[in-house]
Amino acid sequence: MAKQSSIPELDSAWSIFQREDQHIQADRYVLLLRKLERRAPLFHLEPHLVSLAAELACFDQSLNDEGQAALTLLTLSTLVDITRGSTRTPCDGPQAFAHLKALYQALAPDEYMPLLNITRRFLDENLAQELIGLSIDDYTPLIRSNGYLYHQRLLAIESRLADCVNERINQELYYDPLKIATARADVESRPAVISVDSALSEAGITEIPVLLSEEQGTALELAASRSLSLISGGPGTGKTSIVVALLRVLIRLGVPLEQIELAAPTGKAAWRMGESIRNSLSLLKDPQEHDLHLIDSSPTPKTIHRLLGFLPKTGLFRRHRNAPISAKVVIIDESSMVDIYIMERLLNALDAKTQLILLGDADQLPSVSSGAVFKDLLEILPQHRINLTQSYRMREDDPNGREILLFAKKIRTGDIDHSNEASLKQRSSADELTWNGVEFLEQAPSEQWLFLDSWAKNYIFGNERIQALRNRTWHFTQGKLSTDDTIEIAELFKHQSQAKILCITQNLDTGVNKINERFHRRFARFVQKDADFLVGEPVIMLHNDYDRMLFNGDQGLVLWGQWDDGPTRPLIVFPSMNGGFRAFEMEALTGRIELCFAMTVHKSQGSEFECISLLLPDRPLPLLSRELIYTAVTRSKKSVVIVGSSDLLTAEVLKHYPRTSGFAEKVNI
Repeated sequence: MAKQSSIPELDSAWSIFQREDQHIQADRYVLLLRKLERRAPLFHLEPHLVSLAAELACFDQSLNDEGQAALTLLTLSTLVDITRGSTRTPCDGPQAFAHLKALYQALAPDEYMPLLNITRRFLDENLAQELIGLSIDDYTPLIRSNGYLYHQRLLAIESRLADCVNERINQELYYDPLKIATARADVESRPAVISVDSALSEAGITEIPVLLSEEQGTALELAASRSLSLISGGPGTGKTSIVVALLRVLIRLGVPLEQIELAAPTGKAAWRMGESIRNSLSLLKDPQEHDLHLIDSSPTPKTIHRLLGFLPKTGLFRRHRNAPISAKVVIIDESSMVDIYIMERLLNALDAKTQLILLGDADQLPSVSSGAVFKDLLEILPQHRINLTQSYRMREDDPNGREILLFAKKIRTGDIDHSNEASLKQRSSADELTWNGVEFLEQAPSEQWLFLDSWAKNYIFGNERIQALRNRTWHFTQGKLSTDDTIEIAELFKHQSQAKILCITQNLDTGVNKINERFHRRFARFVQKDADFLVGEPVIMLHNDYDRMLFNGDQGLVLWGQWDDGPTRPLIVFPSMNGGFRAFEMEALTGRIELCFAMTVHKSQGSEFECISLLLPDRPLPLLSRELIYTAVTRSKKSVVIVGSSDLLTAEVLKHYPRTSGFAEKVNI
């Protein structure tokens, strides 16, 4: 390889034009970077990170192109590990090099071995010190410490987070244990005050008296008595019930409701948290004065960014160690989605005596950013955790929910057998689908249009009632709908949100882009119009919009709308936290929304549907893993349809990516 004089640009339309106009032939290094750009999305990496890695490799000006290529691959490998929940990459010993070999081979299958050998020499001889420092005090992008490679910023954040945890776990009990026991007894003495499953309400079953189980009671007492508590459990294990019970206990202990904060990583997850709490509170029988106050003034969940007072123009937070959050109790849902950066910001912004309760499912995907802090905390702080194991969806009168939860358990343990009908109901065509429990449709991507047609018929277009609601004009007076309109539009949103196709990637024939495009074309024929977004289509937010209080992952509908007496036009309508709906001009959200007939599994975290379909790719992908399949399956309450190769499914469930973190070493247990 010849020596590069500058970092190759991304393969944009302009750079392609320049090369062709000047008849520039790309050398091997440039071609490698182009390949890496194309493969980056398969690892949940943005293509621009390839240019970033190449730029870091240029820190050592003495390197030739082979050396720069090797360091580019090394940096990208550390980024891949981060997306899988690690905070560091092993770099010493045979197992470490076997790990690097697997990453290099996945990133650059045709050229990995020579570059791996160059990397081995760099590491063995402590070369490239402009890129790889040997101490946290070295101001280099990567730091080598105790046999691992860290990103310098990530190592610093991990250390600060460990300091926050050390400070918190040594705090004394916040309340007198006797007062906690008394408050808990008062809450649990009244049958039917706590719903362990919102499905009871949906089914109209409200007369069954339900008390907290023994493990839920233990979780409640733990959360009420520790400055840090960790509650982990899969879907249907009653985490919301514990939150409601905890709110009722706290108010009896004298904690003002305005001193309690509820939050989640995404707007959708925060909305679901609030909805579940409202549903459970609505089932209270003969509520006492404390409960009536809670029903009237229950804290509204918000995103963690909003809780921290994020300032999008500066990227800073209003709340930090010198200006802490003024709350006595903070409860965070979907904690497995919280990356190490935000978790460190959160703990830094809390007084050490503020109670922090983290709830989540440790078996779900970790954050797509970096770290798996919730899982780490569960492993290293056993006295601060409880694992909920009893599922309240697995009732004898709910065979579909039971089947899904049993299948999720098999995925978690890597124990599925596609040849066993009891484990996975095989279907040979879309016509055989019953849309109940867990079904597998063996189809190649080229044949999936048959399944997609069946899906559209069952879950997209709807009956005459849904079509009428989709085509009507909604009148917003001073930004609000009438009560009757709110009830009817909620019916439309319930249809839209009951089912979702989940994909592994944005690209490929089985990716979000192709599936959304296919349904959009069909929708265009259905409504006889041509536009980027058609009335009746579902959309999803791609970025946080703090001015409008819309957040990444929020889902809405394109509907005909009218402001006061203004003209009728397409508007984007989203549910609001208080149970109402808000409308926005389509132009105001240009570039911030995309169609959402299908979404990635990563985007689906924090959501819940009646039915999901998981489209498998035609070959193994780096993104596909046991955690991803588990996350997809557990989004559904009634029906899971997996479409693709059963052999691929089995192989990926058996695959389990190793992850490593230095967090435990820094926490004083």
